[in-house]
Amino acid sequence: MMDPDFVYSLRIESWTLFTIAVLIFCLRLFTRIYYNGWRMGIQSDDYVMTFSMISYTVLITLMNLVAVSGGSNLFPPEDLKTFTPENISERIEGSKLVLVSEQAMLLTIWGIKVSLLIFYSRLTSGLHAKRVVQGVACYVAMGFVACELTFFFACRPFTGYWAVPPPDPECTTFVHYATVNAVFNISSDIMMMFIPLPLLIASKLPLRQKIAVCTVFLMGVFVIIAAILTKVFNLSDVYNTEYMKWYIREASTALYVSNIPLVWPLIRRVIPGFASSVSSAARSMSRYGNHGATSTNDVELRTQSTRTAKMSASKMKSGGDQAWESDSMERIVGVERELEGGVIRQEVTVTVESEKAQGSWLDMGGEEGMVFVGAEGARSAFEYSINIESAHRLTPS
Repeated sequence: MMDPDFVYSLRIESWTLFTIAVLIFCLRLFTRIYYNGWRMGIQSDDYVMTFSMISYTVLITLMNLVAVSGGSNLFPPEDLKTFTPENISERIEGSKLVLVSEQAMLLTIWGIKVSLLIFYSRLTSGLHAKRVVQGVACYVAMGFVACELTFFFACRPFTGYWAVPPPDPECTTFVHYATVNAVFNISSDIMMMFIPLPLLIASKLPLRQKIAVCTVFLMGVFVIIAAILTKVFNLSDVYNTEYMKWYIREASTALYVSNIPLVWPLIRRVIPGFASSVSSAARSMSRYGNHGATSTNDVELRTQSTRTAKMSASKMKSGGDQAWESDSMERIVGVERELEGGVIRQEVTVTVESEKAQGSWLDMGGEEGMVFVGAEGARSAFEYSINIESAHRLTPS
């Protein structure tokens, strides 16, 4: 068993970080369902993130079990002669826990990457940047395969991972696996962090708003730092158990960063001024994706109760030079709709399956106004709801 003080600090820190991660993840799902409903609220990236949360739970549990176990097959060679049969049995069981925890960590981190790439794929739909997302996705897939091949073939025989003594140092230090993992993990994190930046740079946003949205996307820096420190502690001293804390910190930080952007609508309701800049940035980025199509009319919206209506997709008036080019896609288009004597002109993203789409309008607040969120695989006419809390004027720039 490890030092009792370390075991206690690991337990407190790990379960605290776990509680925060679960809270943010639940807020993500609540936000999706609250704004889009049960049928359209949960999308493919949410399912992938759910899988990541499950593997993250396994990781936290196993890390605490490893800390209180009788050790693993990682020990100074001179200690072998002091082991009793009971000690060896405990270390074999501990080594198996370490083995599974490595897989849990890999699945957690790569699951988060996949979830973000799905989100970025929707964000860049119809833009040239989507090719970049597809390229990064291929690199991430290649990295996952490389990590798994290294994991399963670096130690031969595979049972050496829990053999006492181990047949090869790699079976207990994971040096080759950790090196390959670090290369693909950190490099793909850097690539993914810079995917949204070209859209942001090209948008005509005030400096304050650019700084606000940059803060959201550049939170990935903290994940990269945690990943680097994890490998530093893991490779610099193989007997240093501090790496266990950094495994948990890296996975927890990655979950925070990947889920927080999806909670912005809820944050806007709690702290309206805090999220307005990000909402404005998102609108501007969407406008850029529509080749600069804008409306020159001011729109005054009076206080209304929530309204629900149905409109055929064929009645939509598209702005810019966008066109429906395939049977299933997402596009940023302009939609004009009369509302209490005025006309609302808003650029929206819809998903089209055949000739019609299904989705919902969301009141994002601030300068964002109304945003349409399409559902994957939707057919027939779509429903939209408009919820305007107070009278205000929107002037698209």
